[in-house]
Parts: sequence; structure tokens; C-alpha cells
Amino acid sequence: MPSAEPTNALWLQARDTKPGPRPALSLDDIAAACVRLADAEGMRSLSMRRVAEELGTGAASLYRYVSGKDDLVALMFDRVAGEYEFTPPTGDLRADVLDVAEQARAMYRRHRWLIETNPRSLGPHGLRYLDHMVAVLVPTGLRPAEIMTGIAMLSGWVTVFAGQEATGQSLPTQGGGAGHIAAMLGQGHYPHLAALFAEPDAPGEPAVDNDAVFRAGIDALLFGIAGTR
Repeated sequence: MPSAEPTNALWLQARDTKPGPRPALSLDDIAAACVRLADAEGMRSLSMRRVAEELGTGAASLYRYVSGKDDLVALMFDRVAGEYEFTPPTGDLRADVLDVAEQARAMYRRHRWLIETNPRSLGPHGLRYLDHMVAVLVPTGLRPAEIMTGIAMLSGWVTVFAGQEATGQSLPTQGGGAGHIAAMLGQGHYPHLAALFAEPDAPGEPAVDNDAVFRAGIDALLFGIAGTR
């Protein structure tokens, strides 16, 4: 989740009324150009010069709207957050959280560069996401700080899982999987792992259902966040 930023954020600056000619571009124009570039060529393609070329203007003119690449990342992240389709919470905590989590997971699939971004501020769409998640978690009776922590934990799981999927692996195989671990046990002193793998139902290498693993992670987090309430 993006960190807090002072009130001179991009979207507040854009609302300032200043004398002079009307800006030729909007923040959304710039964000759309950034997303097109990153979708097609990855984050390495993102620069003030390339974005300016995409918009048919000069790099220097972009500084009228943004201060640099960090602002571009914030804009494109917020534009993609606008792809969420929120419906009023149903009161079924698991269903409501999974609805948003699955949308986020699909978003990471559409925009692989998201895993590389770490925007410093929340824009209007990011705040809409946060507002919806608060509405989902408020009925749990959690305190405000606990709600925000819960949202961060759920968002973090989606990010980690989506990043692993982007490499073509399922999350349980991170680090080499059970077969790799079993093979390595003879190379060092790992008594607790050795005992675990000596059990009759020791971890094997079954086919992994990524969808089931994703939902299991959400369930585990929800139990920790609100299971005792």
C-alpha cells in the first residue's frame, strides 16, 4: 500500500486554479500514456522522454504537470486502481474480501509491471479502494488501526502471490519446492525439517492449485484479522 504523502500531492495540485493558458494535458492523459508504455514494454520503458513522445509533446513540457518519474508511477498506479468494480458489502466478510482480492490478482495479470511499482501517494482511485475495504472490515468490530493493518496484510498477500505467479511458479514452490528441500537435507544440519520430512504424510510434490492456495492465504489472514471477533 502506498505510504502517506504531504497534502501537495499531484491530485490536489491539479485542482489549484492558476492564471495563464489552460493546460493542454490532464493527469489522466499522462497516466494513460504511462500505462500503455508499461503494458507494452515494461517499466524500463518509462521515462519522461518516452511518455512525452507518446503524448506528442516535449519532455520539458511534462514538468508543468509532474516533477519526475515518481509522479508518473503514482499516476499510472492510480489509473489502474480505477479498474476495480466495487459493489456494496454483502456482510459476508470472506466473500467481500475475496471479490476484491480476485480483482486485484487479475489486475496484476493484466499489468505485469505493477509488481515493480511502489507509489508514494494514494490518488482518488486508490482512496476509493481503501474506502471500500474499510466498509468491508468495519462490521468486524476491529479498531481503526487494526482495520488499516488488516487491509495492508491482505493487499500484501495479493502482491506477493501475484509476483510469484508472474514468474510462472506457484507459491508453494518458492525456494525449490518439497523435492528440492528433501534433497538438500543431507547437506547440512536441519533437524526440525528432517523430522518433518520423515513423517508418513511428509510434504510431497503434488500438482498445486494456485486458485486454492490463493484463497487459503486469504482465509488464513482473515482468521488472524477477525477470526476471534
